[in-house]
Amino acid sequence: MALSPGMRHKQQVLAQQGAAQAATTGQATGLVANSLHLQLIALEQDMRRLKALARMSDKVAMKRDELFPKYRPYVDKYLELAALGTVYQNELFQRLIIWAFDIGDLDTAISWALLAIEQNQRTPGNIKLDWAHFTADTVLGWAEEQAALGHGVEPWFSRVFDKVRGTWRLNEQATAKWYKLAGCLLLRDKDGVARPSALADSATLEQADHWLALAEKTHSKIGVGPLRHKIAMRLRALNPE
Repeated sequence: MALSPGMRHKQQVLAQQGAAQAATTGQATGLVANSLHLQLIALEQDMRRLKALARMSDKVAMKRDELFPKYRPYVDKYLELAALGTVYQNELFQRLIIWAFDIGDLDTAISWALLAIEQNQRTPGNIKLDWAHFTADTVLGWAEEQAALGHGVEPWFSRVFDKVRGTWRLNEQATAKWYKLAGCLLLRDKDGVARPSALADSATLEQADHWLALAEKTHSKIGVGPLRHKIAMRLRALNPE
């Protein structure tokens, strides 16, 4: 049954009040909470459908083709409100960040993860890491796979690396892994292998050694000693004097 103009106005007022309350308390209330509650009920049902799938590829396909497009409009609407100051713990937003990583939409995933950090959003219950460590670990793993295949890793590697060596206070081992990969990426040959002997540019070799040295300084057991030794040998070969 269609709502009367008076009822529609009442709902709009209640929604505005709920949004204002959410902005103040960080908790969704009123119609805002009711809407999110209904979305989370649907999400719970869809999570059970996902869990019933045996193949990881089928799970990814379902997230990519059905579930992410289904829920993204709700998240986009929340982000519009958040930009105006209405920020609260949004479990749907939190879950879709994970799914964005899962389906390989790194541009959206990283952008949303950075917003989640700004908003102090919690990670979903099955994720034990905070957003900074989760994002760093996920993008690092992706970059390592791409590099091994000889594929490019930009702009996403540098976008996260800037945070790792800047504002994020990751644990030492996680930070060292990023410095190590930054050095290895500079040393890649055409097959994606870190091979100093394939390079003829001293400046690139020195920059790679700089990152590897930072990795070793940050976490002594990161295992870059042999590679640094090869860089030193290559530099001596290029600059015999």
